[in-house]
Amino acid sequence: LSHLPPSTKIIGTHSGTFQADEALGVWLLRQLPLYRQSTVIRTRDSAVLDEKCDIVIDVGGVYDHEKLRYDHHQRGYDERFAPKKKKGDEERCTKLSASGL
Repeated sequence: LSHLPPSTKIIGTHSGTFQADEALGVWLLRQLPLYRQSTVIRTRDSAVLDEKCDIVIDVGGVYDHEKLRYDHHQRGYDERFAPKKKKGDEERCTKLSASGL
């Protein structure tokens, strides 16, 4: 990817305390040619996220692939890994975090 120019796309995520899921999510996005070396805006201001960001992860209360909005905190979000079950155990299934979306 080093031969490609930096992207003009902007990635949005939340401000405040650093969390591993958005850090990994941003890093994964920046490995793609479309988001290579993209600027990251850290805010919880929905107007800024909507007006300035091309993709938003881990903030905003919206999960909408068409709008490139990937938050896993709202009540209606229920994307999960396939359930795993060992003999005699309860079914376990992990919700995806921002980096898994």
